[in-house]
Amino acid sequence: MIITDHENEGLGYRILAEKYGMSRMQIHRIVMSKASKKTERAEPVEKPVIREEAAFPDDKEALKEALRQAWLKIELQDLMLDIASKDFGVDIRKKSGTKPSK
Repeated sequence: MIITDHENEGLGYRILAEKYGMSRMQIHRIVMSKASKKTERAEPVEKPVIREEAAFPDDKEALKEALRQAWLKIELQDLMLDIASKDFGVDIRKKSGTKPSK
């Protein structure tokens, strides 16, 4: 009843506390526990589509073009990281040989 009053009628925690003879913190906990249960039931995230081998081109020229596009993409990402490092003064790339955080 508390949650329906809060959601449907828009009653605040103070009014609900007075109406039901409870503290505002108890009302807050009840409403938040309901809100956290709603987020747990959210729709599952779709899994990324994994290409099957049949989706790759068979001819040599198409494979060369796909490889060229992949190299260009990597080059673009490297340039973006370089620019971001210069602009923000922070090295974004992961350093090799780092220890895992505890």
